[in-house]
Amino acid sequence: MASVLSISLLSEAEYGCEHLATQLGQDVSTAEQFKNAFLKAHNSLGHFPRSMESSTKQNGRLKAKDFLKPKYTCLTCGEAMPMGGRKAHTEKTSHQFYMESRARTVYCQACGDFVYDHGLERLRCSTTESALQVAKKRRFSDSSADELYIRSNASKRPCAKQGVRGLFNLGQTCYLNVILQTLLHDPILNTYFLGNGHQPHDCTASDCVGCAVAEAFADFNSSDKPEGFAALNLLLASWRASSTLAGYQQQDAHEYYQFLVDKLHLSTENHREGHEKGCPCFFHKTFYGKLRSSVTCDKCGNVTRTDDPMVDLSLDVQVQAKKRAMGGTGVPSTPTLSGCLESYTSPEKLMAGVYNCSHCGGTPQKATKQLRIRKLPAILCMQLKRFEHTFSVSEKLEGKIDFPLSINMLPYTTSPQAKVDRSRFVYDLSSAVVHQGKLDAGHYYVYCRQGDDWVLFNDDKVTAVTEAEVLNADAYLLFYNLRSLASAPQ
Repeated sequence: MASVLSISLLSEAEYGCEHLATQLGQDVSTAEQFKNAFLKAHNSLGHFPRSMESSTKQNGRLKAKDFLKPKYTCLTCGEAMPMGGRKAHTEKTSHQFYMESRARTVYCQACGDFVYDHGLERLRCSTTESALQVAKKRRFSDSSADELYIRSNASKRPCAKQGVRGLFNLGQTCYLNVILQTLLHDPILNTYFLGNGHQPHDCTASDCVGCAVAEAFADFNSSDKPEGFAALNLLLASWRASSTLAGYQQQDAHEYYQFLVDKLHLSTENHREGHEKGCPCFFHKTFYGKLRSSVTCDKCGNVTRTDDPMVDLSLDVQVQAKKRAMGGTGVPSTPTLSGCLESYTSPEKLMAGVYNCSHCGGTPQKATKQLRIRKLPAILCMQLKRFEHTFSVSEKLEGKIDFPLSINMLPYTTSPQAKVDRSRFVYDLSSAVVHQGKLDAGHYYVYCRQGDDWVLFNDDKVTAVTEAEVLNADAYLLFYNLRSLASAPQ
């Protein structure tokens, strides 16, 4: 009785296309020469350049064509060329097969398409010197020998290596690395990008940030290599989308998160430009909530309500210190996340002349303002505002802010006392971004949850850490995930 494995092997086509069949079905020496050329091209394209020193510059920016546009290596003569050069090369030399530089897939010029050949894929997965000899001697007609061979040579990716790949710093790009690591470790986004989410081959937008993020997810989850990789496509797409990001100067991770979420939102086909009416796209439902601002006239009691889109909460960690300076009591010595949220959603007296009440003839009146969360997103980002800018000085607040592994956000919503299932508002910590150093010379690293464990990502350096180390971090950005998406509050 045939096993499932042998049936799946026998179901594979013997050749990727009729032209490959002709090429590989010739005499032994010709077929072996082609396989050797395939392996040579595959191995030469296997290593990403660690240095960008050889990159040419044009108008102060990298020439993205050297990195974003694929090149094709002829598997007969080894000549490399851009996509537009394949046809002319085939007409001149009659060579038909090429290897694409990014995915290292085989392109048949006669078919006008990429082709998958099971035999060549087996060669790709083998690194031993005898791979060609084994492939030459064996055929898939002997299922028991096939099963024995695969069982003894197949390598399954160890679980310990999944999700722990670092990102190379391409020159002051730690701000990008920490935000990308946060997204890469989010189960909601993994389901989207590794499923039927944004498909780069169907996208027609130029320098699409969504395509670059999708490629990063594919690279990150590749089983070929466990070591770090470089998110160069995302960097170049970000530079092209924003002139303020272009170059190697210091950038703020919080601002980059806002930029990235906005560009992902715009990368979907069914998105809506404005946020007022809501948007049905995946990213809007995942990242965006709603924040309600209520202003109450102290004279007549009229309430003016305004709802605005919310992609994160920026919490003033210095507000508790200010309250202590003004004689407040009961404020703990170490600021807490819950304390920051309470201050954020507490009523605030507005200065005289700021608010004009429509019910009082449009005259300036004293008023009270309060912010509350009307709708919570699935992924909640909270910024602990450590940077304060005034006319005279810009400074960074150092020190610990206590934050929990789990938090219930119901008390900070528009219905804090509602009789609802409180478990629907529970969020679990997924990552914590830390800024180390001063305003003009700092560095970012991030703690990410990987299953039941925590991992520290400091660019391409990866270290396993404990929960205690995470909770002791001087966090700048905190990312929480809604625990139960099935019962998400509306």
